[in-house]
Amino acid sequence: MKVPVTITYRDVDQSDALDERIHYKVEKLEETFDRMTSCHVIIERPQSHHAPKNRFAVHFGINVPGKEIMVKRDSADHAHEDVYIALKNSYQAARRQLKEYAERMRNH
Repeated sequence: MKVPVTITYRDVDQSDALDERIHYKVEKLEETFDRMTSCHVIIERPQSHHAPKNRFAVHFGINVPGKEIMVKRDSADHAHEDVYIALKNSYQAARRQLKEYAERMRNH
């Protein structure tokens, strides 16, 4: 099953290469938990006096039966100056949460 993916860019230029990478990551998430119903990914540059303007934040909103899993990763370190690293870090957190959710579902 192909999960519907919505991608939102906030204060970041849209990129076909980044869109492609996001779709690949969502496919990998679907391999982790095949009952995902939809996924919304937000790529943004946080607008705060605490967040430097050259850093990225990536959010995943993953809908699964009975729940929405929200993952927000932004970082004060220099790693998130690269949008692909920010995406990778957020994807890894989303994958961990999906695995935990799948495990809880199996134990009930």
